[in-house]
Amino acid sequence: MAVTIEGVTGGPAEENRAGLRQALWLALAFGLLKYGLQTLGDVVMQHAGYGIFRDELYFIVCGRHLAWGYVDQPPMVPLLTRVSELLFGLHSLALFRTFASLAGAVEVALTGVLAWRMGGGRWAQALAMTGVLLAPLVIALNETISTNLLEPLFWMVAALALMELARLAERGVRRGRAVAWWWVVMGVAAGLGVENKWSIFFFEVCLLAALLLTEQRRILRTKWFAVGFALNVLIAAPNLLWEVRHHWATLTLLHNDQVDGKNVHVGPLTFVGTQLIWMGLLMAPLWIAGVGWLVAGRRAKTFRFVGVTYLLFLPLMMMLHAKDYYLAAVYPLYFAAGAAAWDGWLRKAWLRRVLVPGYVALHVVGTAIALPAVMPVLTPLHEISYLNRLHLNPPKTENGTTAALPQYFADMLDWRHKANLLANAYWSLPPEERKDAVIYAKNYGDASAVNVYRPDVPETISGHQNYFLWGPRRYTGKVMIIFGDSIATDKKEFDSVQVYARDTNPLVEPYERGPVLICKGLHENLQTLWPKVRFWY
Repeated sequence: MAVTIEGVTGGPAEENRAGLRQALWLALAFGLLKYGLQTLGDVVMQHAGYGIFRDELYFIVCGRHLAWGYVDQPPMVPLLTRVSELLFGLHSLALFRTFASLAGAVEVALTGVLAWRMGGGRWAQALAMTGVLLAPLVIALNETISTNLLEPLFWMVAALALMELARLAERGVRRGRAVAWWWVVMGVAAGLGVENKWSIFFFEVCLLAALLLTEQRRILRTKWFAVGFALNVLIAAPNLLWEVRHHWATLTLLHNDQVDGKNVHVGPLTFVGTQLIWMGLLMAPLWIAGVGWLVAGRRAKTFRFVGVTYLLFLPLMMMLHAKDYYLAAVYPLYFAAGAAAWDGWLRKAWLRRVLVPGYVALHVVGTAIALPAVMPVLTPLHEISYLNRLHLNPPKTENGTTAALPQYFADMLDWRHKANLLANAYWSLPPEERKDAVIYAKNYGDASAVNVYRPDVPETISGHQNYFLWGPRRYTGKVMIIFGDSIATDKKEFDSVQVYARDTNPLVEPYERGPVLICKGLHENLQTLWPKVRFWY
């Protein structure tokens, strides 16, 4: 019963607001901790000799060609990268990746809020946030700017909105301002999620199916569901229209990935095993308990659909031969649920004071030991030695990667050197040849390295991903500086081919080593040849 004293209302509502305030303060503290640790990691990585990641270089160039879509991604990450470049520059990894660190901080903080919403107390909220903060895959994905960066935020907000709607329906509230508000939040989060990465579509499908399979289907019986859906489509429309205009280029790319065998396909048991490893083997009992509690727990009845979502989403990703890290964005939900479940199971205070800190301490030690496998905090040679000695090499996600370092680390090396080799080859040409010369690279990493690090040469072209759509510019192929194609092939296509230099760095992938070629006299005009160089893979 609420009691009013001097205008202050006590009772359940006030207690709920007080609990939310405490949860938000705790979430802020953990978010700041995550931000500080991630920023420190960037400083250590740069000191160890690592630089901007291959995909980040590509995002920088895409950000300089802003559009509503790209062959391999929607527009949000290139826009974010452009803002980051303008605000912070490219000299400091920690500053350039400020948004990456902030996104990681918000992911951790939202996990605490979700744990509170599911009924977890302060210690449970702290446990859930610790699980996400120390999860190896979360650490790895927060290292660089990528399409995976904002994904958890949109998924978590969308799920939180549906959870709030389920709570309202549980109390018999199916219309009104609160219902409208949360459907709007759902629609906006889902729409922005599409503008970030298409994978949210599969999450949305599983969420909807889970709602239909549980009692929470009643939240769909409102006109505001249609409003939320319409907002989702409206916000995603610019990217979808771009795809229509470009003949669904992204679907073509995804088809090529499957047909050409780019990605490593693993069996169901291996796929499940990597989920346990990536999210922290010692923390697996926490999020697995969360899934089980949501599916079968009496206290979790209101949020049952969230647990069913995982049971649908995991096999769907396996059937689609998705990379094992594609599920990363969904796990904060289950860390939060697991902590809330433990809160109900560990009712005795001494269990919480003894078992939970010991469990967390064990996880901290395990994460510290495994850290060099997910974050390159050691110099490359020390990194190789450490990983081999402890057998911590992470599993491959793509075929054809054979470098001594994990591919993720190798792709943070050598780019400035490669850009200099190609740019120096350009400047070695006589002035009368330079005016017709262009640098051509087979993949977007090499092309973007030149475009980012050597603005003193004409913009490098390529047939890879969105570079193909940007075209050959005005060049005819009279003089080309080429990296990434074999000498034998180029000799058949040009009057003369000269090896200017070689990139022989043993730490990078084999396809990133090889000769820098000066090729003259292309037999076919580059403008007419261009449709044949498309490389969407």
